[in-house]
Amino acid sequence: MNRKIMTFLTVLSVTLTSSFMYVVSAGGEQKTLTQQQKNQYYEQYAIILKTINKKYQNAELELIEQKDFKENDWVTPKRFQKLVDQRVQVEFGSTFDFSEKEAYSKSKSIHAKGTSVAISITGTFDTALREEAGRQVFDTVTSMTSKPSSSKGTWTQLGYTTTLMDGGRAYDVTVSGEFIQHGISSKHNIPLEFYCSAEGAIN
Repeated sequence: MNRKIMTFLTVLSVTLTSSFMYVVSAGGEQKTLTQQQKNQYYEQYAIILKTINKKYQNAELELIEQKDFKENDWVTPKRFQKLVDQRVQVEFGSTFDFSEKEAYSKSKSIHAKGTSVAISITGTFDTALREEAGRQVFDTVTSMTSKPSSSKGTWTQLGYTTTLMDGGRAYDVTVSGEFIQHGISSKHNIPLEFYCSAEGAIN
């Protein structure tokens, strides 16, 4: 083999290797994808979610529309499978309570294998004196809002339900919403309670 041909093959080999390393990162994220590749990945994502939803009947994970994918949402199907396996084990756990003026907030967190996203739920209430009980009790809920406490994913509140309990001393609240991360959408119902003291303090 003459020197000119060997030099060409060496250059070609280096170019192909460098190109491959540029396209696929160590974390499985795609740096440059054509529209056709994105379409193929999206189809594979859909199959992965369909399979996981069959395996876990209460998972109810959904794929957001392809046009809503951010560039860093595009990962290899293998990486996407790992993300789905983590999301299917999502659960809520109490983290902290705090009060501020007339708005009373409580926080719950989404936990998924090391990923924790706090959802802060804020309720405003009217209280009234119940003379026969000699104490303040809840009268009405004037608002109930929620928002994520960090930039991990996006949370959209879809609604809430309230049930007055214990003679007006407590409100049982369930806030529903949609959490989106890595192109995966899941809907959640977050239960919590607010309590009214005899003096009208809410926690």
